[in-house]
Amino acid sequence: MASEWAQSQREGWLCQLYGKDSVDDTRSLPSDSVQSKLVTILEKLLSNQTTPKDAATETASLILSQEDTETLWNNLWGLYLNAAETFGEEQELGALVDYIVELASVPDASGLPEFSMNVTESCQGPERYLANLSSPATPDAAKTAWKNINTFSALLAKNQNAQKIPVLAGWARLGVLTLVLALEQSPSTRQGQNVELHAPAAAQWFRISREEIEKLCNNGTDRFTPGDLWANRGGGEECDNTRLQFWRSRMGELGY
Repeated sequence: MASEWAQSQREGWLCQLYGKDSVDDTRSLPSDSVQSKLVTILEKLLSNQTTPKDAATETASLILSQEDTETLWNNLWGLYLNAAETFGEEQELGALVDYIVELASVPDASGLPEFSMNVTESCQGPERYLANLSSPATPDAAKTAWKNINTFSALLAKNQNAQKIPVLAGWARLGVLTLVLALEQSPSTRQGQNVELHAPAAAQWFRISREEIEKLCNNGTDRFTPGDLWANRGGGEECDNTRLQFWRSRMGELGY
């Protein structure tokens, strides 16, 4: 699957942006381009042909040797987050987690430039995939992509080494946002109409990072805008154990 994913990246958006036209009117991504080399690094990582540490070291060396590093970081995150949406097995998603932790440990890459911005754009719910103007996803594909990236995020939230790195710490908050979207919206809302697309992603947080979600709610210091179902019960912005029990009840109602 890693080779198929790599081919789709080279022939898709990267080819459109950085491809070269040939004499026979075909367009392809040059194999010696930095973008193609980034694809190869991630392909090797996802197919277990290299270690997360070696892949991270190679990535940092490649990007930091170029002049326009900002563009290349954004290229990397586009590839990286697409992989997190595409792969559903925890072996591959775990490799992506270990890779990002290793990359953040490289001194000149420790801030993971542009990463947080790209993550924010990716974590908008399954509706984001349905609304893609160039290639709208089917509902099943949107559900799968949203579940996969939340599986990845839950694994990262659980990774103890990640919690020592400021840019990667506290990802359980992303889990709360997923739970709010999935469990606090009535059928009259946009997200509530798509609850079947949201619920599998929410279930992954309870399965993988339940303790991290519970700890966040036990602290009771974080605040999140409530959905209408929770607000109509008198719930506010506080993320506490009462809200956690409501989420658990809603998961039961949805058959999880």
